Amino acid sequence: MQVMTLDNAAKNFAALPSQVIDGGEIINVATEVGNIILISEEQYNCLLLTAEVNGNAAFKESLFQGLNAPLSDFVSEDQVEWDV
Repeated sequence: MQVMTLDNAAKNFAALPSQVIDGGEIINVATEVGNIILISEEQYNCLLLTAEVNGNAAFKESLFQGLNAPLSDFVSEDQVEWDV
């Protein structure tokens, strides 16, 4: 995570989107009233989805059951009929 002051962020603002979106950088901007975090929309959406999954106990439990299920509970990909 890159940390910078508000003044430095303002001076280099045009370069920040490329760092955040293309480079996957998370930028912490320190201000006098608190800090702000710059993340990409993709990272933001992933955080929201993670919070949603963690907030839904039944869905979270079903995910863990699937992760812990033996492979014999599943079928091979070549046994699935795909609608294309």
